[in-house]
Amino acid sequence: GGVFIDGQLEAFTIGSYNPIENMAVIHIEKANPDIKGLYQFINQQFLVHEFPDVALVNREDYVGMEGLRKAKMSYNPIGFARKYMVRER
Repeated sequence: GGVFIDGQLEAFTIGSYNPIENMAVIHIEKANPDIKGLYQFINQQFLVHEFPDVALVNREDYVGMEGLRKAKMSYNPIGFARKYMVRER
């Protein structure tokens, strides 16, 4: 999904559907940070238009960025996936 303002792409998101859990998985979400509310708009509209009937939304990892963690926690998550690290010896 994308948001164009005056012909310019200002936000986009990419997601997929997990039918086993009736869940939308949001892989990427990017928006112009200078446009207030644009992240919230693209997040909401993408779900409304592409995944209107899902029970759950997985926004994936916040890659250690505290601002992203805070934003994602504001959605009041119901749980967290376990993360693992694999090291080759």
